[in-house]
Amino acid sequence: AVVSTQSGHYGRECLDGFNRKEPNPDHIRSSTFRQVAENFKRSFLNTVRNPAYTRTRIVQTIIVGLLCGLAYYDTKNDQTAAQNKSRVLFNIVVYFTFGNVFIQTMSIPLELPVVKREYQNGMYTTVPYFLSKIIAEIPYLLGLPLMQLAICYFMIGLKNSASAFFIAVLASIGISWASTGLGWFLSAWTGDVRIAGALTAPIIMPFFLFGGLYQYDESTPVYFLPVKYTSWIRYGFEMLMINEFEGMELECDAEPCFFKNGTDVLNRYGIDAGSLWWPNMAALWIFGAVMCVFAWGCLMCRVRR
Repeated sequence: AVVSTQSGHYGRECLDGFNRKEPNPDHIRSSTFRQVAENFKRSFLNTVRNPAYTRTRIVQTIIVGLLCGLAYYDTKNDQTAAQNKSRVLFNIVVYFTFGNVFIQTMSIPLELPVVKREYQNGMYTTVPYFLSKIIAEIPYLLGLPLMQLAICYFMIGLKNSASAFFIAVLASIGISWASTGLGWFLSAWTGDVRIAGALTAPIIMPFFLFGGLYQYDESTPVYFLPVKYTSWIRYGFEMLMINEFEGMELECDAEPCFFKNGTDVLNRYGIDAGSLWWPNMAALWIFGAVMCVFAWGCLMCRVRR
């Protein structure tokens, strides 16, 4: 109840700020490019001065990659593959989701006092600031998924193909992008690290439940369809599943054979075997972009107050 009341209070403050005019717009003389460059420079210097942040994320990625690889080491394409490979693929989605959301819920609240003061002094507007955050996050968005999958992909025994590997990397990058956008939105909406952290798990849980692993696609209640079709977890999981099981033949040493091939596995999870992976990728990037727009709107509300 306390979290609900406080989040509603922050939402009303955000709307009040959005309706106010920008202070001192004529004082901002530098170009948009210069504003983005200066904000990015500051973000880069902060990262250099705090190498523990980057080191921690790299070490965390390596440890999780090794855990996944060792836990599902050399998974064969037999009847257990439907269960083991689908679970490890879902675990990859969950890791990139929670890891990125929780990290980004802390980013904007910690910077908000400085951003608000500099914005109201006419040093820059919110668009260049937010663009610089996106640019500063690109190395993590690209490098960490590539690093984790380079460690665990072939240890697990996923599809032995260069194209399949890089599609899995693209899926992980898309999941990271969507989750990062959601984390920015929650942090800008609440403006408080504790409130954002308290809201993260309850908000993610419905998308997690209808992400494709725990419930048959056809059995989703009609009132949860909006959650299902906006679940970036579902799109990421489907993309990884299609990439892994499409065209796969499964071994069957004894009857009964529940899954003869990858198509049977995809049908088991309600995934159309004829689907392409790229629409799911597009959905991930669209979701992340929409979350960034919402985050920018909330940020603009806060700095105007």
